[in-house]
Amino acid sequence: MKLQDYHKALFMLRRTEGIGAAKASRILELVKNVGDIYANLQKVREGVVAAVGQRLFEELAETRDKIDFDGEEQKINLHSVNILSICDENYPFLLKQFDDKPLMLYCKGNMELLGSPCFAVVGTRMPTKYGLRVTEEFVTALSRRFTIVSGLASGVDTAAHKAALENRGKTIAVLGNGIERVYPPENLGLYNEIAEKGLIITEYDIGTQPQQYNFPARNRIISGLSRGILVTEAGEKSGTMTTINHAVSQGREVFCVPGSIYNKASGGCNKSIRECQSIAVTSVSELFEGVGLPPVEEEKPSAMLLDVMEERIVSFLERNGEQHFEEILSEVELPVPQLNSLLIMLSSRGIINKCNNNYWSV
Repeated sequence: MKLQDYHKALFMLRRTEGIGAAKASRILELVKNVGDIYANLQKVREGVVAAVGQRLFEELAETRDKIDFDGEEQKINLHSVNILSICDENYPFLLKQFDDKPLMLYCKGNMELLGSPCFAVVGTRMPTKYGLRVTEEFVTALSRRFTIVSGLASGVDTAAHKAALENRGKTIAVLGNGIERVYPPENLGLYNEIAEKGLIITEYDIGTQPQQYNFPARNRIISGLSRGILVTEAGEKSGTMTTINHAVSQGREVFCVPGSIYNKASGGCNKSIRECQSIAVTSVSELFEGVGLPPVEEEKPSAMLLDVMEERIVSFLERNGEQHFEEILSEVELPVPQLNSLLIMLSSRGIINKCNNNYWSV
């Protein structure tokens, strides 16, 4: 890819200290030919000064001399990525609507997906089996109608991307680091599969490390691209809560799957529902109804054959919610080793879930 003058101008705006997204947008409103910011800055001096003042005009001029544009072009071509800018016709319409939109996106994969209807699915990096199961079930249905957008993080994000690909759907991964870096490293295989079958994007320059403060900013792109956001499981202090906040400020519909009041991994979802930030959904049909779409036929899980004692354990947990091992032991009156074995077997089949401190739940 060869950098055009308007690409170089956007590099200048992004790297000039004191020019953030809002001020850059003001400059772009007043400067008709964006490429002149790079090719002939004096020609557009009046517009730039009117937008951001004389001092930042001078800072912009100094920044131009500091950027190795040839080096940037070489890195882009070395890593086989494309750049999509705010000046391009195919820049996503929904993303363009909010103030702190990224001026440039590095892209690897099928860029046409940015023009498809998208739905974000996000959540905790440490999901329970319940959270993973819910994510897989919702994404299986959502991926029939939407491109699934998530952040390639561990946990729910990973499960969402995988479920979309396994169901022959499309997915977009939004990174909080340079596009050539895989974070977390164990998602290298998933990264490569998304690059081949879906799309990977980031606003961060090549070489940018995955810093903690990058991810809350990254989350505004996840929600900004999407028609709606589904949170399948998230704690109160989860980074996912920033995605909810971005989505609310962007006017996106937010849906949360409620969870047990005893499960901290669902605390953020339950709080968001309680504070009316989001809509509680317990089925895919409810979610589609929430965005004004007709329901899809949900796949019913195959019936699981349980013996008498397994059925008794599951029924006890269904009636009473999360229970400690000792409480289950009192209910079923089995030897400790036998009950341990049954609980582990039911857990491995995805029927019940082991919680903290030897508590169990359906």
